[in-house]
Amino acid sequence: MRTPRRDTAWFEALYRAHHGAVLRYAVRRIGPDEADDVVAEVFATAWRKLDAVGDPPLPWLYRTAHHHLLHTGRRLAQGARLQERLRAQPQADAPGPALRDPILDLLDRLSAEDAELLRLTAWEQLTPSEIAQVLGIKPGTVRVRLHRARQRAQAEFDASLSPASSKESS
Repeated sequence: MRTPRRDTAWFEALYRAHHGAVLRYAVRRIGPDEADDVVAEVFATAWRKLDAVGDPPLPWLYRTAHHHLLHTGRRLAQGARLQERLRAQPQADAPGPALRDPILDLLDRLSAEDAELLRLTAWEQLTPSEIAQVLGIKPGTVRVRLHRARQRAQAEFDASLSPASSKESS
């Protein structure tokens, strides 16, 4: 199979085909405020490195987004820690605890690696081979880690349903 010529038209088609998926990937991980900047960086990198973009391109784009998210995360870490400290301080006029998605709570209780594997599988609907490309590891390693991540997620879920855990949170 002949590789298509990687020129402006090819890049524009790449952008049209995958912009939405990369944006959703970024929004789920960093939120809508920073996601557009991450996506812009991903496609700027793809433009600079046209010949490095894999086939299929989506795992390569996700891997590039992952790297940009790590960079952005480091930049935002100090601000996030400050926000967390502010949230922890009681405020007299603050409403009760906000309702939060139980899936997001579950993902927060898992390690970052487990949560990312589960997100790539469920949210991005990638295969183990594609996940291996995104994370830079072997597909067999992905399968083993994914199996273990699912087991840990199930254990966390089961623990959240036990009567003892609901008494502790009261």
